[in-house]
Order: sequence, then structure tokens, then C-alpha cells
Amino acid sequence: MRRQNLALLVAAASLVASSAWAQPANFSDVPDRFRLELGGFRIGADTELTFNSTGGPRPPVNFESLNLPDNATRVYVEGFWRPWRRHEFSLSWYRNARTGEGTTVQRDFTWGDRVINAGASINARVKASYLSGVYRFAAYKNDRFEIGPSVGIGYLSTDAGIEGEGSVTGAAGTASRPFDLSADIGQPTGDLGAYLYWWPLRRLLVRGDFRYILVKPGNSEASVTDARAAVLYHPWRNIGIGLQYTGQKFRYDRDILSRELGGRIRFRGGQLIVSGAF
Repeated sequence: MRRQNLALLVAAASLVASSAWAQPANFSDVPDRFRLELGGFRIGADTELTFNSTGGPRPPVNFESLNLPDNATRVYVEGFWRPWRRHEFSLSWYRNARTGEGTTVQRDFTWGDRVINAGASINARVKASYLSGVYRFAAYKNDRFEIGPSVGIGYLSTDAGIEGEGSVTGAAGTASRPFDLSADIGQPTGDLGAYLYWWPLRRLLVRGDFRYILVKPGNSEASVTDARAAVLYHPWRNIGIGLQYTGQKFRYDRDILSRELGGRIRFRGGQLIVSGAF
């Protein structure tokens, strides 16, 4: 009897061990070591910028009111790397470029060291690109869900300009002539927040990210808000498709004597995503 009981015990232990060995490590069979995403869509924008090349207070210029499109196609690429179970890094880049079709100025406004007078025919343009890296740590993680803090750093490059022909008031007086007034700047950014991943189904991923920071360098004030939510479905283990809603806001209220480009740029809208997981 003792030998039979021992044999049954060994068999049961072997069965349990073999069952545990046969179970997948994760609820989903989608690989999570590397992920590469490509996407793009029409995304809304709201742009108010200040450019003061002589010093002194300047009201912001709303570029959408200058017939700049408030929607534009944005190209998006992001790579994810998970070297350890609770740690993930990502690197993303996007570019958004818009050019107005031309309009006639309805009222005087100041850009740079010039007053552009009503009646001038102008074209406005704004180009922005953003390179961002994020580190995520899973404070809580199981096979289907993880949540934790995230830290982001980035670099925002912005180029804004107004060109046209008409009456412009400058240091030499008022004259009617062609003009092209542009400014560009590169600005490092950083933000803090949290993220979550959830697999409600074996090949359906729901994820969210939110980060924010407010800093006051010198007599200026800057803030960065970066938020997004996405749903990804994998018809195949290595290939997924999905939708993502993203909202980003960059604000830099500079000192009134600053001669650098400042103001606010906000993007918001949906994106189509194609994702590769390896």
C-alpha cells in the first residue's frame, strides 16, 4: 500500500508539473519583446505662437485664423523594447507640416519686428516634429494586466513663418513689398505620468498613457501634456492593426523680453496603426 500510495503521489506530481510546463507564460500568445508601429491619420491642430525679435510684449498669433489648415496628415512611428518582464522602453517620432492656401489679412497684427497691416496677402506655415523616448515600469503585473509609472523625455522642433506681399510697418516705416518672416526653435521636453496595458482577449490589447509636467525656467513657464489610448487586434501573432486617439499640448509662455519663438501647439485626433510584434 505504501508503495502504491507513493507511486500515485509521484504520478500526480508529475502530471501537475507537466501541466504547468505546458501552459503558456502569458495569457496572450503575441510576442512582447519588440514591437514596431507605423501609422498616420488626419489630426486636428490648434496653434497660437508669439515671435518677438526686438523685445517687448507681443500678443499671440492664431495661425488657424490665417487660413492655416486645422487638420493635417501626421506620420507616426514608434518602437518598443521590453528587456525585462517589468521594464519597457519606447522611442517615437512624428512630423506635422501645414501650409495655408493664402488669405487677406483682416486686421493689423505683429509678427517678429514687423506689423503686418490689414489688406496684405499672406501664406502662413507651421512645421513641427517631435522625437520622444519613454520608460515604463510595471509596478503591478500579471498575465493579462499591468500598470505603473512612466517617464518621458523628448525634443520638439518647431518652424513657423508668414510670407506674402502687402503693407508692412517696420523700423524704416510703412512700405508695400514682399516679405518672409520666419522663426524656428528646438526645445527639449520631459514629463511624468502612468500607463496601463490590458489583454481582455488573447489577441486584443487595450492600452493607455498619460504624462504631464509644468516647469518655470527663469521668468517663463512651460508645460507638456501627452495622452493617448489605443485598441490593437492581432489577426496574426506578429501582425496587429488598431486605432489610437492621441492628444498632445506643448506650451511655452516666455518672458516678455524674450526674442525666441513661444506660445502653444496642440494636436488631437485619431490614428490608424499597423503593428509588428516579435
